Amino acid sequence: MAVGLRLNFPENNLDDYDKVCKTLNFPKEWPDGLLTHSSHESDGHLVVNDVWESRGQFDSFVQSRLQSAMGEAIGDRAREPQIVETPLHTLYARERMA
Repeated sequence: MAVGLRLNFPENNLDDYDKVCKTLNFPKEWPDGLLTHSSHESDGHLVVNDVWESRGQFDSFVQSRLQSAMGEAIGDRAREPQIVETPLHTLYARERMA
């Protein structure tokens, strides 16, 4: 079952996000199981909204790639986010035209 994840990073901002994405080579190297991804700032802090095929795939990505990329990109400001997890009943996406 797909799961929606809202990740709040109270100590980080969009510049930090961009540095981590560069380190991950994201979105070119798209993580297995990630269906949708977005980011924005809210009240000066970073918020990421993802939809994953499963929570296990997200956890695997965090352990195998994200933790080290955050450490490399933003150093001692890398922290675990506050996560709100929501099992999804439906997920619709409009096919994007190139």
